[in-house]
Amino acid sequence: MSMHQIDLTRVDLNLLVVFEALMRERHVGRAATRLSLSQSATSHALRRLRTLLDDPLFVRNPRGIEPTPRGRDLAQPVSDALSQLRQLLSPQPAFDPATLRRTFTIAAHDYAIAALMPSLMADLRVQAPGVDLRCVSIHPSDVIAGLDRGELDFALGGFIDIKAERVTRTVLFSDRFVGVARRGHPQLKAGRMSLEDFVNLPHVLMSPNGQSRGDVDQALSSLGVERRVAITVPNFLAIPYVIENADIIGVLPERLALRTAATSSLALFDLPMEVDCVTCSMLVLTPLIEQAEIKWLTTLLKSAAKAIA
Repeated sequence: MSMHQIDLTRVDLNLLVVFEALMRERHVGRAATRLSLSQSATSHALRRLRTLLDDPLFVRNPRGIEPTPRGRDLAQPVSDALSQLRQLLSPQPAFDPATLRRTFTIAAHDYAIAALMPSLMADLRVQAPGVDLRCVSIHPSDVIAGLDRGELDFALGGFIDIKAERVTRTVLFSDRFVGVARRGHPQLKAGRMSLEDFVNLPHVLMSPNGQSRGDVDQALSSLGVERRVAITVPNFLAIPYVIENADIIGVLPERLALRTAATSSLALFDLPMEVDCVTCSMLVLTPLIEQAEIKWLTTLLKSAAKAIA
């Protein structure tokens, strides 16, 4: 057999269908009937196969034909390849979430989880009880690599600095930042705090890496002032506990702050300066966005985002 690689653009893949029929029937006439071809057309196809593969493939016997060793070696691989092609090209059944059995792995920070998961999980239990979610904490700089490797199905978060053509971003919601302090804080007057008090009080900052500067610090720098970050915490949900018994103040996305204040001694106040809104987006690899399962889950996430508006 020649060891050169065959150029598939010059091969009639229907010849493999003929080979499969000949292997099953072990008779040229019966194979022709199975294929709805004439016997001469089937014989011609066999001659082309023999030339293509540089082997007789079948030899005559009193009952018809039998495969050569090379033919026998090809039988299962050809059958498997044609089976995969038939499955690939056959019409796909309509997508039904109710019958879906799948686990989605999601990179998500605590704010995205707190904002979206209550509504999303309620919808999943009704629409797709066989779907499970695995929310994992990954540094934003590692998200693209996780998507590329298939370790993540999608990601939820801000991802302001992430730009990649192979990734599609769907903005789910945005939120403004508000100040938070313990209820009864002496510098909190009628739900307001002066810029001077805001700067002079110690702060808690949500910083996954422990860096002591964030969006608020950039806004303060533009005003020529700076604050002291007394403590950093790795997620937003820790902030209410840190400020519960101290004069420390913090900053939270408003929706999260409102939900927390409803069940704790947290007081909210408008920030004494302008700070950019926080945005939550969904990132998914562009080739996957048309998959029925991803389209369906994106719709559910958009619905969950509307529920918190």
